[in-house]
Amino acid sequence: MKNKAPMVHPDEFKGPDADALPDTATLPAELAALYLCMSPAQLADLRKSRRPDGRAGNGPPIIKPVESSAKGAKDPVLYELGTLREFAKSHTAATAFDTALNSGMLGWVTAKLPFFAELEPRVKRGRRVLIGGAWDRADPLREKRFVELAKGRIRFTSLTCAEAAASLWADVASHSAFAEKGLALLKSETEAIEASLAATALLAAASNPDAVKT
Repeated sequence: MKNKAPMVHPDEFKGPDADALPDTATLPAELAALYLCMSPAQLADLRKSRRPDGRAGNGPPIIKPVESSAKGAKDPVLYELGTLREFAKSHTAATAFDTALNSGMLGWVTAKLPFFAELEPRVKRGRRVLIGGAWDRADPLREKRFVELAKGRIRFTSLTCAEAAASLWADVASHSAFAEKGLALLKSETEAIEASLAATALLAAASNPDAVKT
């Protein structure tokens, strides 16, 4: 999954705050879900029980109805960034990104997560250049990168953490900070294997003392 096109109306980019998005900026559901660190399907589930005023039963309010007067057509579901910011502040449960980082090697190599990436590859064979984790709430630059994404200056792509760590990154500091998490997992796995080997040797020595005499 990746995105290259601007996802907010160009009028939102004018004036002295052109490097930021105001609370009144309207975002489509795909980008709203990305901002809230959830999949579009999860955000759609929150919209299912809508109130008469158009607000979602368990999620942030939408500002445009889903159904259109045209047969078989649907208007896009839009959200105001301000309501998304408020919703994110009040819902700080662990994200899939946090779970992948904390669930050991299995989550590191299997969970597909969104990462910010440069629009075009810098090297041959189309190798991506990553910028940061799109669901990494601990990243102090996440909001700025989200703005860059909304303006079409960068894109996002879905990768496992292992794939991301083995990719090229736009800067060494961000790559190192992310890769250290994977290296720590590898160290932990290596230490566990070495401990098991040592325990097997002790078990063998206890079971057959003559076999280990020198």
